[in-house]
Parts: sequence; C-alpha cells; structure tokens
Amino acid sequence: MTRMMPVGPTIVGALTSAILLFTTGCSGQSDTPAPAAAMQSSAPAAAMRIEKPAKLLGTWTESVDRVIRGQAEQTMGNFKKLLAAGPTSATGTAYVRAEEVYSRERGLHIPSDDQRVILISAVSGTITDPTATLDKIFAGLPKVTDVGSVVPGPLGGVAGCGTGQAGTGIPVDVCVWSDQHTIGMVTFMNFAKTDDPRSVFGQIRAELERPAR
Repeated sequence: MTRMMPVGPTIVGALTSAILLFTTGCSGQSDTPAPAAAMQSSAPAAAMRIEKPAKLLGTWTESVDRVIRGQAEQTMGNFKKLLAAGPTSATGTAYVRAEEVYSRERGLHIPSDDQRVILISAVSGTITDPTATLDKIFAGLPKVTDVGSVVPGPLGGVAGCGTGQAGTGIPVDVCVWSDQHTIGMVTFMNFAKTDDPRSVFGQIRAELERPAR
C-alpha cells in the first residue's frame, strides 16, 4: 500500500524538513552507541564503483529539486571522509515517482498523489573496517531508532536499517551498507510499512554498484 499525502505547495518543504533531521549527522556522535548491525557476508572479489541509474527501480525519475538533492550530496560528502583514501566514485541524488513540475501558484511540486521520495548517497574507495564504519554512521544519526541488521545481499559487507519520524509526521526509513569497497545510504521518505522499504533497499543497492573499470 502506498502512503499518500495531500498534494500542495508545502509538500517539498515538508519533505526537506524531514531530510534535514536524518542526513546531516554522520560525522557526529549520539549519547548512546548505535546497535551493531553486523549481519555480514563475504565481500565481492572485485572492487566496485557507484553509478546512478537513469531510472531507479525501472520507473522512478531523478528529482530536479536542488534542495532535496543537496541534502543527499551533503551526506555523500560526509561519507568521503570515512574512506581510507580519496573516493573512486560517488553520487548524491534523489528520485521521485513522477517528474516534478513548476507553477507560479505552487512552486516546484510532484504532480501526483504518490509523494514518496528516495534519497541516495554513496561512495566507493577503500574502507578499512566496514562494521566500525556502519556503526559510526548510525551513531551520528540520533533521530534514527530501532536500528537492526539486515541481509546485505550478494554484494557482501554489512548492512542495517532504522526508522524515524520527522516533525512534520512524515515517516522515514534509513538503510546503510558498508563493505571493503563502498559505503551507501538509502533514505525512504513517506513509505508505508506495507511498501517494505527494507526489501527494496537490496534492489536499489544492486542497481547502484558496478565492477570498477
């Protein structure tokens, strides 16, 4: 079931408020250490790089909202600081269900009842300790709770997901992976539990990673 919100001129602002709560703190520390999210599988044999798809999950289009994309880019920049050396590739962007349009009355908005947004921040390079890196990221996201390990999938490494709610009431699910070659975060905004964002997380990661050339 898709979570719907009334379409109006404030929806992008509300989504932006939610993003600000969850994507600016990966270099900080919370008072309580993040739960270890250490469900691990073997790392891929070859180094990987990050490439954003033209269409996410086949139908999601890249957002043109510079504020929303800017938050994903900020998280991407924080992830670069967690690498042992410089990044070999990186992306910070967002995807929406329908291409945004602009009108004088409503500004930039999503012309659809489906107001879900997916933010993606990911980098590739050398990660010395994937488990410690994952824990550090969640420790810097104190608004994200109920953090638990999830299966990282065939690409290996460690992965975890947590949940939260913005002051606007918009639900937010945050999933992060870390392995020897890549770090990535997928933030699901306005997804219902029946949308199963944790399952979708694995599909998105698979679309982002490619063997390094």
